[in-house]
Amino acid sequence: MTPRASTGPTASPPPPLPASEGGRSGIGPLSAEMLIVCLDPEDAVETLGSFLRANTIVFDAVPASPDAIVGRITTVMQPLSPQPLALPSELEECSAALCTELQNMHRLKLVLTLGISAHIAVLGACGIPLSRLDFRPGEITHLPDGLLLADGCHFPTRPIPADMLTQRRSALTELSPKIRAALRPVA
Repeated sequence: MTPRASTGPTASPPPPLPASEGGRSGIGPLSAEMLIVCLDPEDAVETLGSFLRANTIVFDAVPASPDAIVGRITTVMQPLSPQPLALPSELEECSAALCTELQNMHRLKLVLTLGISAHIAVLGACGIPLSRLDFRPGEITHLPDGLLLADGCHFPTRPIPADMLTQRRSALTELSPKIRAALRPVA
C-alpha cells in the first residue's frame, strides 16, 4: 500500500513523522488489515458492537480464529486543540498524522470510514483530491494504490431520530458482507 498516491493536483501536507503503536489514539494493532476511521474510537466500539461481532473483527495482534479480521479503530480528529472549531493548520496536522498511521500499517487492505469527515480525512491522507471521489455510504471503492475504501455513516452520540438511526444501521448491515467478501474472498 502506498498512501499519498495522487490522482491529480493536490496540496501536499507536511511530511509525516514516524508513528509508534501508541502514537495516536486508537484501538488495535498497527498490523491490522482493516482500519476504521471515525470521530471517537471508544464510542465506535460501543456503537459498532454487533457489526464487529458479525464480521469477527478483533483488535488483537494475534486473533484466536483464522477467520477473524484483525482491525484497528482510529480517530480522524487528532491532534486538535480543545477549541470549538478546528483551524485549517490543525486539519492539515490531522491529515498528516493519519497519513503516517496508514503508512505504518503494512498489512492494511481496507479502510472503513464512518462519516464524511472520516472520508475526507482518508482522501487527504492518501493525497486524493476531494473532487475525485464522492462519499458513497454502503459502497466499497478501489483507490489507485489498491487500498479499498468502504464508506459508512457516522453514529452520533447525541440522540437522533429513530428512523435515521435505523437507516444508518441498515446501511452498515448491508455493507457488512461486502467488507467480509473483500477481506476473505471465497476461492
